[in-house]
Amino acid sequence: MHSANNPDASQGTGRHLEHACASLQNAAVELETVLARLPGDEQADLHEAIGSIMETLQLIASTHARLEPPIAAD
Repeated sequence: MHSANNPDASQGTGRHLEHACASLQNAAVELETVLARLPGDEQADLHEAIGSIMETLQLIASTHARLEPPIAAD
């Protein structure tokens, strides 16, 4: 990966990933608000969407962790 050799690119990518996470978290909160207002039989699709958002957040967090430089041991 090109950004692995370029710290500036990794930092920029990291910021984009953080922004994407924040946007996804906001979307999940909005979906949960809507979910609370729906009758039980109409909630399945929103549960699935929220689950997909959570899976995506995990993938982004994993990618972000690989971009972070290792912490130096004392």
